[in-house]
Amino acid sequence: MKDRFAHVGWIAAGAIALIILSYVVTCLYVRTKRQSSYDSVKIGDTAEFVIAQLGTPSVRDTPEKPFLRYASTKCQPPCVERLWFENRLALDIEAWSVSLGKDGRVVEKYHWVSP
Repeated sequence: MKDRFAHVGWIAAGAIALIILSYVVTCLYVRTKRQSSYDSVKIGDTAEFVIAQLGTPSVRDTPEKPFLRYASTKCQPPCVERLWFENRLALDIEAWSVSLGKDGRVVEKYHWVSP
C-alpha cells in the first residue's frame, strides 16, 4: 500500500513538472515567433503590414489615451497611435510596440522588457 502512494506521488510530481515545462516552452515559442515578426517590420511600413505580421494588437494607444503598462511616456509626435503586442504568457513583462504617424506608417518601434 505504501509503495502505491509513492507511485501516485511520482506520477503527480511528473505531471506538474510537465505542465510547468509546457508553459515555459509555449512562452518561449510565442516570444520567438513574435520577435521574428517584429524584426520583419521596418520604419515606413503600413499599419496593415504590421498587423499582418504581428496579428491583432493587444492595445492601441494615442497621445490622449496612453497605455502605460510598459512605457513611462505617452505616444509623442510624430506618433499619433501606438500598437502594442504583448506576450501575455510572460505575465506582463514583455511587449513590442509599433508607433504610427499621421499617414498610418511606422515611425518607431520598441521591444519592452521589464526586469
